[in-house]
This record gives sequence, C-alpha cells and structure tokens, in this order.
Amino acid sequence: MQVIPAINETDFKEVEKRIKTAQDFGAEWAHLDVSNGQFTRNQLWNNSKELQASSYKLNFEVHLMVQNPDEVLDAWLDAKVKRAIVHLESVRDLDVMKMKCVAFGTELFLAIKPDTPVERLFSYAGDASGFLILAVNPGLAGQKFKENQLEKIRALRQKFPDVKIEVDGGVNLENALKIKEVGADILVSASYIWGSKNPKEAYLKLKNI
Repeated sequence: MQVIPAINETDFKEVEKRIKTAQDFGAEWAHLDVSNGQFTRNQLWNNSKELQASSYKLNFEVHLMVQNPDEVLDAWLDAKVKRAIVHLESVRDLDVMKMKCVAFGTELFLAIKPDTPVERLFSYAGDASGFLILAVNPGLAGQKFKENQLEKIRALRQKFPDVKIEVDGGVNLENALKIKEVGADILVSASYIWGSKNPKEAYLKLKNI
C-alpha cells in the first residue's frame, strides 16, 4: 500500500523537520497541508518560496486547502511539487489549472470535503490524474476518520476502476485495511505516524497492511 506522511504545521521550521524525518525513514512522498485560513478555520504554513523541493530525495504533493487555488497554483509549481491537490469546492477554472500542471509535469488531483457528494467528481474523471477523499473536516490534524466516507471511496472505485484514489484524514492502523478494501490506492496519515513513539515503525505498519 502506498502511504504518504502528511505534514500539518504552522511554520517551515517544523515542516522541514518532518520532511527530513520522513526522508530518513524511507518515505517516497510527503503530503504538505497548506491553508491560508480562508477555506479552513485555521491557518497552516503556506509559503511556497521556503520549499526547495529539489534539495530533498522525496517527492512532494501539496494539498491546497485554500479559497483561491487558481491564484496560488503557479507558486507551488515553481516550487517543483510533483502533485497538486485542489478542492472541487473552491476551484474556479480547472481547465487552466490542468494546462499549467501538464506544462510542469505535475499531477493534478481533485479533492472533496466530507459533506460534498462523491457524484460531483464523476464528470471530472478525464480532467484529473486522481481524486482525494478528505475524510475529516479540512485543516486540523488529529480528527477522527468519518466512517461514512468508505461508501464514497467504494462508489468512486466502482465507477472508475482505474482512477487513482487517495484518502486523507484520520487514517490509522485500525481503519487502513477497510479503506484499502473499498478501493483506495494511497493513504495519507499525519497523527498516527507523527504521534507514534516510533514514526518509522508506524509508517511501515501502514505500508504493510
């Protein structure tokens, strides 16, 4: 199972510390939670200029939990992220965003919040490299996985057998297998990994489900 450690911090010093730790324990990707305090209740680190992605050995995906992803996408593409995750609820022009990502060789994933019907994603299968099901309210780490999101994952997998499905929010060893069984390809986890006494061991346990 592909597992991506999520980094949900308010300043780059802490972000970089987590990046280096994830790199040291063998993670191939890091998931950067970004928020400017408009799409979410809280504000997270969101300064793309501080990220020198090419100086690390892992790939970055940036989860743009912002009200204006169209306006900030260019800066993250310039930062050399390999995947941009934008929310259907806040995107203005997906075609333009897709065009920009293609030009940079960056994957574009489309995300939805827990209260957004999964059917809203169905018409975008050809416009995104994959989908992200956010199983908690956007912004705060440490929330509990919403079990009703399992049916969304299942419905998405049944509708699109070959699409990449990423699941983020409250993912831990107790629910990871259920998430995998309904069709997820990628698990994103923050609190379970970083809250463990041994983050590397927690990461590997998730990978081996």
